[in-house]
Amino acid sequence: MKKVSLLLLIILCTVFLSGCINTNKEPKDMLSRIKFRNKITIGIKKDSKPFGFIKDGELQGFDVDVARNITKRLLGDESLIEFVNVTADSRISDLNSGKVDMIIATMSINAKRADIIDFTSPYFIAGQALMIPDNSKLNSIENLNTRKVGIILGSTGEKTIRLLAPNAMVIGKRNYDDVFQLLKEKKVDAILADDTILYGFIMDNKGYKILPARYTRECYAVAIRQGEENKELKEELNKIINYMQQSGKLNRIKEKWIPNLQKTE
Repeated sequence: MKKVSLLLLIILCTVFLSGCINTNKEPKDMLSRIKFRNKITIGIKKDSKPFGFIKDGELQGFDVDVARNITKRLLGDESLIEFVNVTADSRISDLNSGKVDMIIATMSINAKRADIIDFTSPYFIAGQALMIPDNSKLNSIENLNTRKVGIILGSTGEKTIRLLAPNAMVIGKRNYDDVFQLLKEKKVDAILADDTILYGFIMDNKGYKILPARYTRECYAVAIRQGEENKELKEELNKIINYMQQSGKLNRIKEKWIPNLQKTE
């Protein structure tokens, strides 16, 4: 009888402990997991002024403000966020490996990416453009055939160049500062990138201009992992982005970081 009672006690303790362990285990659903942890890990770029950059030791920019607004709407406090630096080349693998919960890093929606990750509704519309020195005689992307052009590895710029200037010599770098350095050192004749990123360099550097043509329509969106466990997170993010659009919040962020953005000739 004592053995039976002891066995029952062991079983009850095992069930009780199992319940405690399951209570403390992170939920599988991503939205619930974020709320359970009370923290969001967001991949962001630090070389993409005015969207993400470091100034006076502080991370700031358009994407940073979007990330903080999303965090505040999800968790009630914008400080409950951990930023992780990503590059155009690493951001998809950083997302799918679980290093970050989402990516907010000037990431445009395209079919190839949509095969392996998921996107929210767009929060910004950009367009690819060419930046050249003021004294350059280039006036179109077709002029780049047989010339050198700088792009960001992992971006959609290479596809655009291959389509519109198939004989151009493409030189890729992993961040925008390195690509701009190529232009400064006259190792390339032009840079092809999203106009909003190029505008950041125009703001800080004299002697360069952006040609007026826009070769693509780039819809920046929040990137998340695919799968049923991310369905509720995507729905909630879309609600937040819609709220930010309807309330004028996105326009105020744009006016803050991209004042009077013009198609410079």
